[in-house]
Amino acid sequence: MKRVYWFVSNALALLQPLSVSAEAAEPATAHCQLLVATGPKDKIYSKLFQNMRATCGAEIKLCEVESEGGFANALKLSGNEAEIGFVQIDTLQGMKTTDEGIASLRAVISANSNMLHILVPRDGYHVPSFFDFLPWTKTSLPINTLSDLKGLPVAAVGSAQYLARKLNEDFNLGLIIVNKDSDEQAVATLKAGEVAAVLCMSGWPNTTVEKVAREGTIKLAEYDLPARAPYQIMKKNYPRLDAIDVPFLAARNILVTRLRPDTPEGARVAELKRCLMDHLEALQEGRYEPGWKEVKNMDDTFGWPRFEMTGQRGHR
Repeated sequence: MKRVYWFVSNALALLQPLSVSAEAAEPATAHCQLLVATGPKDKIYSKLFQNMRATCGAEIKLCEVESEGGFANALKLSGNEAEIGFVQIDTLQGMKTTDEGIASLRAVISANSNMLHILVPRDGYHVPSFFDFLPWTKTSLPINTLSDLKGLPVAAVGSAQYLARKLNEDFNLGLIIVNKDSDEQAVATLKAGEVAAVLCMSGWPNTTVEKVAREGTIKLAEYDLPARAPYQIMKKNYPRLDAIDVPFLAARNILVTRLRPDTPEGARVAELKRCLMDHLEALQEGRYEPGWKEVKNMDDTFGWPRFEMTGQRGHR
């Protein structure tokens, strides 16, 4: 009997710190009214979130749920790990038939566009061969456009993993796609000569592109194929890469929610939407992300079903 008492008392003693830790961790999200799925720190979704919190945080308490990006955000929303989050319109359309939770998401506002950045070696891609041990047999394949990558290995990150496969199917590119968890991992494989390009989706400017621009060994390739809905062509500049008026394939970002408007939680989403619509001009003219300037009408959700709130009004 004493042994049983000893075991139970010690087991409880071991569990007590876990209980205290759980209680201590509770306040971390207890003050949050809405959990927002974003992306990696210093990337566009996280920056947009910071702008939203700076503008509307006094009215509604927002907390960030970091992820790998839009593809992961859609899954987090479907899995009830967040209430709202940023997802590309093409990702939503591509996943709606495979996940009922994603199909039921509703668009709160439209945001900026993410663009397909194609990073390639400035001196061309070395095609591996059996005779690589002979220096004079090595050849480099120049790459200036997406079409130049036909049949070659590429590293894809985040939402670009879906897009790369779609482009492969639509245009018969024969890309050998290697998934990577981050831009940094993908760029490392590019520098090592393991892939001919890095494909990543982000808003402008892309922080990874800005970093590699200083090294001088990597450049941007152009998107040279047709843009089919829901995509469009956008042109941007990266002067440090000598990239001026470069065409990118772009897809719109949508802030979506899993909540219904007729619930107390949904009322918070409606409150956030009203606040963002009322402050759109401030977001565009203030010291915020330049992507807000791309938003002409927050209610234009590019065909995705909208989060309809009571007494909804158009953007000012």
